[in-house]
Amino acid sequence: MMKKTCLTACTLLFLVISAQAQNWNAVNIPIEENINGICFVNPDTAYIITKQGKMIRTFDAFKSIDTFEPTPEIILEDVEFINSDIGFICGSKGTFMRTTDGGYTFTSFNLTDTIPWFFDIEMFDDQHGMVIGMTRETESPYGGLAYRTEDGGKSWKKVDPIGLGYAELAYANGTVYLVSFGRINFSKDFGKTWKGYSTGEGSPGRSLSGLGNTVVIAGLEGYVYYSHDNCKSWYPSRQDPMTMFIATQMINSKEAYIGGSRQTLMKSSDGGRSWTRELMAKAFDVFDIEFIGDKVYVVGSEGGIIWKKVK
Repeated sequence: MMKKTCLTACTLLFLVISAQAQNWNAVNIPIEENINGICFVNPDTAYIITKQGKMIRTFDAFKSIDTFEPTPEIILEDVEFINSDIGFICGSKGTFMRTTDGGYTFTSFNLTDTIPWFFDIEMFDDQHGMVIGMTRETESPYGGLAYRTEDGGKSWKKVDPIGLGYAELAYANGTVYLVSFGRINFSKDFGKTWKGYSTGEGSPGRSLSGLGNTVVIAGLEGYVYYSHDNCKSWYPSRQDPMTMFIATQMINSKEAYIGGSRQTLMKSSDGGRSWTRELMAKAFDVFDIEFIGDKVYVVGSEGGIIWKKVK
């Protein structure tokens, strides 16, 4: 028993030292709910949203926080702020709302009925942006649903259907990417017109991040593909098929992170060709990754937040 206890202690010590060696730092906040999204407007000011309908705000990189509850009993999926005052949240039951006072009050857009589920919001600049999701209708439960704005989010116009199963938006180098079932759609005019490529094997990607010509997409059953010619050709880099990847984040054209279920966070230093598992300072399922300034933040289940500096 003594040997087993000693071995366990040594193993835990090794994991702590290894996590510290990778420079991950845990953020402790009094929230144990799943954190589904995070958004920074500068290195100190951030907003996070939870599955239970809470929004948490910080002005000092999580040294202190304010907690709001804009949508009790509504699952929130994503948060996006243009500045420290104007922002948006979205989620289940057709929820899509805007604040102009930093989260104290929200106004609902009532874009549609309560059936759709909005997954992602992305503002490409201070005027143009999109929100996407699924219709959830009985006849077409996986039908894609999207709206776009050209006036800073004051009004929204429905986008013509361009596929099934809209999962995530990304914006890089003047290109809007929209992940749908088996395809990556892209637009050079903030979502007015679209073209697209099939993903590797036509499989359903869940999350995408691009920088320059390098694009990484990840999804169900360990699905990971990368492209070095801006989506024209794809190469597999599959991981554990028991893992569902939910978040991706490019740091530069070589360095990228992916994360998801089974407390999985992985890093690539060669543009997505190969991946190594990161030892997290706090273990949790990863739901979102955000890069701001010289830091990368990772959030997820049970109030999990970690960060580290990147070159």
